[in-house]
Amino acid sequence: MNTSYWDHQIGDGSNYGIWAWGNNEKEYYTANNDTVANGYLNITAKREAMGGYSYTSTRIRTYQKVSTTYGYIEARIQLPTVQGLWPAFWMLPENTYSGKGWPCSGEIDIMEAMGRVTGQSSSALHYAYDGTGNNHTYQTNTHALDSIANWHTYSCWWTQDSIVFSVDGVKHLTVEESTWNKGYGTNDGAPFNANFHFILNLAVGGQFDNNLEPPSDFTSASMLVDYVRLYTK
Repeated sequence: MNTSYWDHQIGDGSNYGIWAWGNNEKEYYTANNDTVANGYLNITAKREAMGGYSYTSTRIRTYQKVSTTYGYIEARIQLPTVQGLWPAFWMLPENTYSGKGWPCSGEIDIMEAMGRVTGQSSSALHYAYDGTGNNHTYQTNTHALDSIANWHTYSCWWTQDSIVFSVDGVKHLTVEESTWNKGYGTNDGAPFNANFHFILNLAVGGQFDNNLEPPSDFTSASMLVDYVRLYTK
């Protein structure tokens, strides 16, 4: 992992004010569960006791190192097909919107997947419908795949006017600025008119798939990342 661009988030989220990472996740993130081999980044979830949790994994981000407002973002990723695993490639803002935090400040989920649902990924855009930090709402859609275990390119094309999500160049979700900005009343693309950074992580359990955990014989599984690319004007 290139530490010029990425760093680790450690623990259960409590150090960041978001216990269990806000999603009832069951892993303890460490700096020991990612390696680079054969040109690929491997992020591995393990059945391993640490910090009061039964699983460990890795979450990395480009916070205060690489961020963008608008552009084309893509990553080529291979995902684990194990129940209870929740891999994601997503974005959060560098700063809060008017000091209000999540969801008012926005979240861009380029790729999420449920390990037990091997033929599907999804994308989502999160924000606050009334622009005050309350009334969380989101736009989301799934994309059918041969298998998440195969290599696929997950991307979004982000402009002031819209955010378009695709897999392997096939669009599956378009959200117009007029949809997300209704409650903010600014007509300037808020909150998606600010710098956002990138996150890669492999969660265990969590609310995304009804808090399911891995089967009893689970020992470890990995998501592999070939590259993450950002194109801007």
